[in-house]
Amino acid sequence: MSIMTIAEEFARNTILPRAAAWEKSRAMATTELREAINVGIGSLRIGVEHGGLGLDYLGVGNVLRVLASADFPFAFSLAVHSAVAGLITESGSPAQLDQYVRRIQTGELILSVCITEPSAGSDAAAMQTKATRRRGGWQINGSKAWITNAVSADLFLVYAQTDMDAGPAGIAAFLVERTCAGLSITAPYDLVGCHSMGLAGVELSDCFVPDEALFARPGDGFKRAMSGIDVARTLVSAMCCGMLQSSLTHALKATAERSAFGSRTIEFQGLQWMLADVATDLSASELLFAAAAAKLDRGERATIEAAHAKKFATRAAFNGVAQCMQLSGARGLLADTPISRHLASAKAAQYLDGTTEIQNVVISRFLQVRAV
Repeated sequence: MSIMTIAEEFARNTILPRAAAWEKSRAMATTELREAINVGIGSLRIGVEHGGLGLDYLGVGNVLRVLASADFPFAFSLAVHSAVAGLITESGSPAQLDQYVRRIQTGELILSVCITEPSAGSDAAAMQTKATRRRGGWQINGSKAWITNAVSADLFLVYAQTDMDAGPAGIAAFLVERTCAGLSITAPYDLVGCHSMGLAGVELSDCFVPDEALFARPGDGFKRAMSGIDVARTLVSAMCCGMLQSSLTHALKATAERSAFGSRTIEFQGLQWMLADVATDLSASELLFAAAAAKLDRGERATIEAAHAKKFATRAAFNGVAQCMQLSGARGLLADTPISRHLASAKAAQYLDGTTEIQNVVISRFLQVRAV
């Protein structure tokens, strides 16, 4: 069975029937995330030499799109886990591979990455979490915010500053287990949606990790973190395509079934044009995702392509889902329909991995360089 077939069945049989309950209970989908990992969906970026799928970015995006069509935050949660799993298998030390890879693949370990801080969101270089050298290891102190999977994660990839005067050159990364003394998780954020991705804060107070926990040395940590941004933005655009496709399908069905003034509402030209606009934005989002993914798969930098893809797809998703909700009539307001969850998720997507305004900064800087 292909991974796409597995993802489609998992989305249809596991995610869709439970997603509304996750939102109502404001709960992370921990059990289901482990189930997804167990059936192989969590191994998207793990190389085949370690028993993973080793998919290219186009393939990863297509799988995540399927999952996001059922529930975007679940897909994003899995994407974060999969990205960290890929990093560990690509760059982990032999000891780290021995310690974690098997446990990651069996679903024993849910993974998370800690970069964002309360006072350093988009400006990751300004992080204040500090790692101080101690005999035999490092002592970490600081606060991380908006951490995906924090509610249930078992292993955190924590980025911290080793030299406050060194800027990005002092940032390192560490693998920190949840059981580490001094690590604690704040209460989950009470949001308008997206609870299944388990967003919360992570506090580190005199959290000591041994030398073996060092994942990226000072000077390499920031580069490692930034290298994943283009990938993350590209994959968010793919997930937005999933939400938009799902919403368009829902609106088409609703307008075909609803009648007003003796005609099906889909026969009204005004509604037809609204549907056509959503379809055009979906097609454009798909092309922007594919362009960014293709460049990444060639091993090239895709900073501008990823910025364009994320900026356009998140905006298209938010506007398009709202349009589809309107086209669905009052039924679009029902909390147990995917379309209502998609609206909150599409808004959240505009913040994740760099806000829309950050994408504009990236694009405008590129334009300035070209103009010189």
